[in-house]
Amino acid sequence: MSGIHGFAAHNGVADPADILNRMLKAIPSPESSVKYHWAAQEGYAGLGTIHPSRTGRLRYSAEDASNDLWCVFDGIIYRDNNDLDREDLIEHDGATLLLEHYLRSGIECLRKINGSFNVAWWDGKNRRMVLANDKFGQRPLFWGSRNGALVFASMLARIMATGMLPREIDVEGFADLLSYEYILGEKTLFKDIHILPPASYLTYKDSTAHIEQYWHLDHIQPHGRYDKRRLDELENILKIAVRRSTRSDLNCAIAMTGGLDSRCILAAAANQKLSFFTHTSGQPNSTDVVLAKQLANQTGARHSFELTDPHALSEWLTPMVLHQGGIMATLHSHTCQILYSHPSFDAVVHGIGGEFIRSFWATPKDLTISNFTTVQKLLKQRMLGKKRPRYLEQLWKQEFRTLGLRAPEEHINTILSGYISQDPSFASVMDYLYLHERCRKFLNKGILTVRPSVDVYFPYLDHQWIEAVAAIPISERITNRIQIDLIRRLCPQILDFPYAKNLIPLSAPPWKVKAIKYYRGIKQRGYQRLGLVYRGPVEVPTSYYSRWIREEMRNTITDIVYNPKAAFRTYLNGETVETLLNQHFSGTENWETLVAALTVFEISHKLWVDP
Repeated sequence: MSGIHGFAAHNGVADPADILNRMLKAIPSPESSVKYHWAAQEGYAGLGTIHPSRTGRLRYSAEDASNDLWCVFDGIIYRDNNDLDREDLIEHDGATLLLEHYLRSGIECLRKINGSFNVAWWDGKNRRMVLANDKFGQRPLFWGSRNGALVFASMLARIMATGMLPREIDVEGFADLLSYEYILGEKTLFKDIHILPPASYLTYKDSTAHIEQYWHLDHIQPHGRYDKRRLDELENILKIAVRRSTRSDLNCAIAMTGGLDSRCILAAAANQKLSFFTHTSGQPNSTDVVLAKQLANQTGARHSFELTDPHALSEWLTPMVLHQGGIMATLHSHTCQILYSHPSFDAVVHGIGGEFIRSFWATPKDLTISNFTTVQKLLKQRMLGKKRPRYLEQLWKQEFRTLGLRAPEEHINTILSGYISQDPSFASVMDYLYLHERCRKFLNKGILTVRPSVDVYFPYLDHQWIEAVAAIPISERITNRIQIDLIRRLCPQILDFPYAKNLIPLSAPPWKVKAIKYYRGIKQRGYQRLGLVYRGPVEVPTSYYSRWIREEMRNTITDIVYNPKAAFRTYLNGETVETLLNQHFSGTENWETLVAALTVFEISHKLWVDP
């Protein structure tokens, strides 16, 4: 698995090499890998890194023995330029660059670096370990400290392998998992293990860990309007971001769907005539697969399709949790397929984060909501959804109910307390939360699972792109179709293909989209009055996952969640759980999120608490 790991111990440890080896072996590597380990002779610190050999010749470790400084690095650093004609836009020796920057300006160097990375420096002269990540924390970095020692890793499983931290369940983290589908903020399922916040550095010295944030997204003040000049700027920056992500020295695949975000990346790549191909997995007649192939053909790109075997999904549940660390409630284990399939590409380019330009969860009517109390209330409602509050109060046992219901609300308030923008609108708060919480956790949901075999790049999380988008007022982003404008400029021939979510061509003007949706709504209500089922305009299934969970994956999941000795029954009302599970698997209700949370919690408990 691509990533970094290591430790620092105030009094030293007897066998530092053994600790590093245990961390390394915690997750098997399916591909040939490049590994690096270093440990101080006195046992004060150890550093490690591992990366698939196929991801190129980038250097992930550096050292300066004369200054007693050592560095490991995971990710990619972008060169600071806007020259589209330049052949190479990435640094091939990111570790040495970070080590030299640290020597010159210390931690302040982080403000100037654009990329997707985690880094660890052991500063032997000052006997301190420094951990840091990029401005959006794209790659989760887990850490914990106890008894004069710090342990960290890109994967929670590597920390657990050391045996240096307690394995006590954090009920508050479990409460988040049940309420929001993912664990908020710095928490995990374990009390002594945390996630480094975005744009942060952690210093560990004299048995004390201290975290500081070096950059704030909400310091960017929106200004002006969305006009031709702004579109020109966004076009140039998107082309740079896509070119940085589509490395010329690797076989890069654009992860295609029938949606808007991957289509915009495809447009930028095709416009620049970059070397790439497109890739999808699933079933051959699913909407995303059908549309992805059509879009690839239209641009002349080679398309790769990988069939997903639904009968293998159950076998991939445990590897999925092992890699994502139990912080996301999901049963979509199909991303683990790449661990066993030996893909034909070295890196994949993903559209995660694209929603930021059009605002996530917010609509034009939300622009008028600026009272912060109202914003908090609406935020909780949107995150919980309409159905979850129906069962949460009855779900918890009496002795855990107050904690289980109060903690998720307090966690939201804690996150919002860090929001310091001058724009208090609901839409702006949602943008802040989307990037700092949901987007980061979604990356860990499954996308990063592929990194034992290939690397992953996210053009929409390029810092230059995010900063340019954040400078556009939220009202302008919500009311304009900026991505469609970009596609119209970069690759107009793919606009006429339907959009996966509604099967309306992207080229359709807003009035036509609104009219079609209005007509469909009338038709749906008419069917309902007649007692008929309206299946909408979908010509092929959009997704098989919900069906697979109830059918092909049913036996494995029910064995886990119906187990009378399941660990989650310590905290939850067994009778309520059984009722909700019966409703879900009979098809009378859809409680997929609950089933996912219980399954992920139980597998996590089995992996790391009671093996």
